[in-house]
Amino acid sequence: MMDRNEPSDRLEGKAFDFIQIPPRSIKPRERGLTIVADKGLSVRGLEDLIEVAGEYIDWLKIGISAPRIWTREFLRRKIDVCHQSDIRVFFAGDFSEMAFHQGVHNQYYDEAKSLGADGVEVSTSQLSLPLDDKILLVREASSRGLLVIAEVGKKGVDDLRLHAGYLRKEMSSLMDTGAWKILVQAEGLAENVDRINETVYFDVAAAMDLKDLIFQAKDSRAHFWFLSQFGSEVSLDIEVNQVVQIELSRRGLRSRGLFQLMASVKPGR
Repeated sequence: MMDRNEPSDRLEGKAFDFIQIPPRSIKPRERGLTIVADKGLSVRGLEDLIEVAGEYIDWLKIGISAPRIWTREFLRRKIDVCHQSDIRVFFAGDFSEMAFHQGVHNQYYDEAKSLGADGVEVSTSQLSLPLDDKILLVREASSRGLLVIAEVGKKGVDDLRLHAGYLRKEMSSLMDTGAWKILVQAEGLAENVDRINETVYFDVAAAMDLKDLIFQAKDSRAHFWFLSQFGSEVSLDIEVNQVVQIELSRRGLRSRGLFQLMASVKPGR
């Protein structure tokens, strides 16, 4: 829910601005973040995306270990394009885990910083590490001036409901250490399951401030669930082709939210 004193964007000056819609917080946001996964965008492709929806994107997550096959100059160009539109950039956890596994994580942090990245993701979704080691990684990244998005959860786990207590402990410890946000992995919760495992998500939300959480959400079922349960200012990690859909849903302009929109905005000025 938005604070009454928080600056809000009612899209005044956009087309059809006589049609009223619910407001939304403006950039730079601390809640209601839209994080977009970059799995191979060209600089031109990124510029096209920003032309269409740049003001609704808060972070670009450069993923799938692709930075290893690109030049530093190319990565700097992408990061610069993002910064020109007030979009921050971080490198995803899969690439981070490779660096951790090879014992070169400090070099990795230094290179990420030198390229202009704003943050890194610290995850153990494919790597097994004690919590103390994960905490150390968060500290080392933070000491270099990088914002840390600390991911919790595992890939390949069918059902995390039995581990909700540990997730709460892990999230609290990582935030206390200096993580900027916690990213909740969707595997076994909202991905590759017949039903969304609501219990874990509610347990997590009850244990933490929602503004500190980012939920991975890669399909419309998950989008609708998070927005309907946690409100329009929930932070989501989505695919590059879902930005417009998510922003419309946040503002009640998708069909499932239309009746709520009509009830929340009175006719006239």
